[in-house]
Amino acid sequence: MTDTIDQAFGGEETVGEGSCSVYFLDVGQGDSTLIVTDTAAVLIDAGEQSAGDDILADLQKYGVTTLDWIIGTHPHADHIGGLPKILEYAAAYDDLTVANVMTPALPDSQIPTTRIYESFLDGVEANGLELTEAVSMTIDLGSASLEIIPSPGEDYSSLNDYSICAYLTCGETGFFFTGDASKPEETDLLESGALDHVQADVLKVGHHGSRESSTDDFLYAINPSYGVISCGYDNSYGHPHSEAIARLTKFCGEQIWRTDENGTVCIQSNGQQLTVTTEK
Repeated sequence: MTDTIDQAFGGEETVGEGSCSVYFLDVGQGDSTLIVTDTAAVLIDAGEQSAGDDILADLQKYGVTTLDWIIGTHPHADHIGGLPKILEYAAAYDDLTVANVMTPALPDSQIPTTRIYESFLDGVEANGLELTEAVSMTIDLGSASLEIIPSPGEDYSSLNDYSICAYLTCGETGFFFTGDASKPEETDLLESGALDHVQADVLKVGHHGSRESSTDDFLYAINPSYGVISCGYDNSYGHPHSEAIARLTKFCGEQIWRTDENGTVCIQSNGQQLTVTTEK
């Protein structure tokens, strides 16, 4: 993997054989990533409830008519909030199909009873689907493959640490997606050996750049050259935190992008090199 190219953000792109495009969507203080390959598309999270319509517009913009997988990394509203709108639309209209929906395994005591989560479940049912519980598996996406890495822990105090992680490989390039995983999950992933084979050029930075994520040991294992942070402009949490940025900078230097500053960030791989385009 070599050069990074910053250029104006384009419109609909054609993804050819041996390549893939990863869109880190600007959904404010939330999280949403769209993966598009030559034969498949995957949506990881969908921001807050208000992001649903914007993501539907993005799917149309990028020519996505089938979501082979929707992955809700964990059931917090800033990650699954937009999914009910997307599922509702897919159930009602023929120009979008959802084939599979994945969520993490949760202890009974941690399963939410929120209105958003109930609406999400209703949307899954409206599409004639059943939830797929995350287990270690690899999904064939044609020109790329997506390895699902479920959280190895079973007794966390926060839903963040049940986040489904995923490792996308396209040729010789790799992307790692973290949900809101923080130090407890990062530590368990390292100790379980789940990251031993991961060599990711691009890291979707955990928990919007929180100081509790992107620990030194985790970053050393992933060894990213590029970081992308999904966060809202002037958000009340102070994300991204300066401590996390300092740790990321040791690995990524100036190759850190933020949706609050750059808008949607697209990183395209041709299997050998990565090209970065930004909306702003």
